[in-house]
Amino acid sequence: MYKLKKLSGLEQKLYFLLEAENQRVLSAETAMELLGISRMHAYNLLKNMRKKGALDKVKSNLFVRIPAHLVHDKGKYMEDPILVGKYLAQPYFFSYYTALYLHGLSQQYARHYYLSTIKYVQKVDYHGNIFHPVILKGKRFFGLKEMNYGDEKIFVSDLERTILDVMNRPEYAGGYEEILRCFQSLEEVNWSQLLEYLDKIGEKILINRMGLVFDILGDFVNTPKRFLKELRMRMSNNIYYFEKNRKGSYIKKWKIIVDEQLDEVVRGV
Repeated sequence: MYKLKKLSGLEQKLYFLLEAENQRVLSAETAMELLGISRMHAYNLLKNMRKKGALDKVKSNLFVRIPAHLVHDKGKYMEDPILVGKYLAQPYFFSYYTALYLHGLSQQYARHYYLSTIKYVQKVDYHGNIFHPVILKGKRFFGLKEMNYGDEKIFVSDLERTILDVMNRPEYAGGYEEILRCFQSLEEVNWSQLLEYLDKIGEKILINRMGLVFDILGDFVNTPKRFLKELRMRMSNNIYYFEKNRKGSYIKKWKIIVDEQLDEVVRGV
C-alpha cells in the first residue's frame, strides 16, 4: 500500500479519514468536521496537501482527493465532473443539457455542465469541464428530484422541468436540433405535471413552442390529444417567433413563425 510520506501526521489523518469514508470532494468545512480544527487551520492544511500532491483544486475552498495509488501521477486523474459539480452551489440541481444526460436522453458527450441555483456562483473550469451556473429567482427553484448517481445522491431537474427548461433556453442544450433528437426518446412524461409547470413558469411563448413540437413528435412520444387541447386553450392572440426574430413560415395552428431551416429539422425528425 502506498504511504503518503510527504504529509504531516494531521494531514495523513485527514487523508485516510477521507479515504475510509470514500469522501472524494472536500472543503475546509469537511476538514473542520473530521478533525475538530479551526477554519484557518483547515484552510492551511488543505493548501499544504494540495502542494504535496494529495489534493487537486477545483476552485477556492473546494478540492478533489487524489486516490493514493495515483498520487505520484495526479496530472492524469480527473474526478467525475458530476460528483464535483454537486459541491459547487447550495442549493442546486443539475439542469438543461446535463439533466438530459442524467435522464438518459442526450445523444452527445458534452464537457459543459449546467447547475441551477438561487445564489451567485462563478463559472468553474475543472480540467476542461466547464460548469455553468444558472441563477434562478426563488419562485423558479422548483421541479427537482433526488437521484442515485453511483454511490452518491445528486439533485437534478425532473423530466418535466427539464423539458420546459431546454425549450425555454435551447442554447443551454445544444440547440433545437439536438433537443428534438433527445425528445424522440422521451418516455413516461407526466403531461399534467408538464402543464402545471408551464403555468407556474408563465412564459407564453413556451405554450406555442411546446404545441408545435409535441404535435409533430406525437408519434414518437404518444402525445395525448388532451395535452395539445390544453395548450391551445392557454394560447393568447399573440403570434411568436419560434426563435427570436428569425423569420420563416407561419404555422397558423400554433400561431408561431418557424425559420425555414428549423422547420426542416422539426418536420424531419
